[in-house]
Amino acid sequence: MNRPVSVGLVALVILAAVAGASGSVVLTAAGIAPQSPSAPAPADPAPFVSQEREWDDTTFEITVYENGSATWTFRHERLFANEENATEAERNFRAFAESFEANETGRYEAFINQSRELAAAGSQKTGREMDATNFDRSIRVDEGRINPRGVVEMSFTWTNFAAVDGETIVVGDVFRGLYLAPDQSLELEAGGDLRFRSVSPNPDSQYDGGSLENATSIGWSGEQQFDDGRPRAELTSSTSGAVGSDEQGPAGAMSGDRGWYLAALLVVGVGIAAAVWYRRYGPGTGDAPADTAMDRSAGRPPEPDVAGGSSTGNGAADSADAGAALSEEELMTDEDRVVALIRENGGRMKQVNIVEETGWSKSKVSMLLSDMEDEGTISKLRVGRENIISLEGFEPEATKSPFEE
Repeated sequence: MNRPVSVGLVALVILAAVAGASGSVVLTAAGIAPQSPSAPAPADPAPFVSQEREWDDTTFEITVYENGSATWTFRHERLFANEENATEAERNFRAFAESFEANETGRYEAFINQSRELAAAGSQKTGREMDATNFDRSIRVDEGRINPRGVVEMSFTWTNFAAVDGETIVVGDVFRGLYLAPDQSLELEAGGDLRFRSVSPNPDSQYDGGSLENATSIGWSGEQQFDDGRPRAELTSSTSGAVGSDEQGPAGAMSGDRGWYLAALLVVGVGIAAAVWYRRYGPGTGDAPADTAMDRSAGRPPEPDVAGGSSTGNGAADSADAGAALSEEELMTDEDRVVALIRENGGRMKQVNIVEETGWSKSKVSMLLSDMEDEGTISKLRVGRENIISLEGFEPEATKSPFEE
């Protein structure tokens, strides 16, 4: 008899009580629960993590941008090779992908509501205006590794997630009692032109760029419990010249913050719960579709304009020489690169192919395309489970795929 796939609740628990005049809000694996003002914050967040968790790996990825906003992505992976019958496990996951796509409303709305509750609590306690926007999700089978696996991703943009003090972006004031389970990891990425200046505690792995200043991401793996306000990272724009300055570490960053920042470190308790689960079902008898990708595009937090080359102080001739040394592609914005790529491919491309050609992450491409659509640069058409991206004058007919023979 075929064993149906059954995966319990999976959640990130960055937990505690969010103290307020009307009581507390605790965000747990089970959802958001109001607490009485006298109810103490849970001493140990571990019980809030579902004991029925059956994902092999769960990663929480936070990409921070110059304006302080961040894209949060929850990625859950299941390795088919760990099942008794890997072929059956993959077939069941593909069937689950179809079900997830067709019956997403309750699950996805819960994720959206919990994310908005989180941003509202963070706004109340830090004094920054925050919001949860640009929700996105995807489900696919990743066959690009030695052992294929099922991947589920859900994401949103948290505006003003980090504190911005001039050219310094500080991450950490919204964390209190952050806990990672043994099969969970947290990755912090420097988006746009940002680069890391200091971090605490030290990441668990080597820096991908050889040093903290050259790293594009840093990460921590479970099981571990963080102190309040940790992990904490300072970032600065790579064009600001602040990297490597004498003002490094927590003391240097705190000196320029507003007075409420000190108070926020003492009282902020913020948590998030994002649930992704399988519901029991029988495996299909027919061949499952090979392509189970499901993307929902959304906007991205705005990033500053890319700055041009600066003068070295030797006059306009040096600036001209430096500019001449740059290739045409290096001088192009991300939007220009996408337009050029689509034009080279006949004025129309699948979104997944843009991801492959640029080498950018799916979330970055999704947010970039949404901005371009809002500006009227491109148009998007949903055909089955694919997004078709077109330049003006190259739009396909809405009733059929332009890639049909």
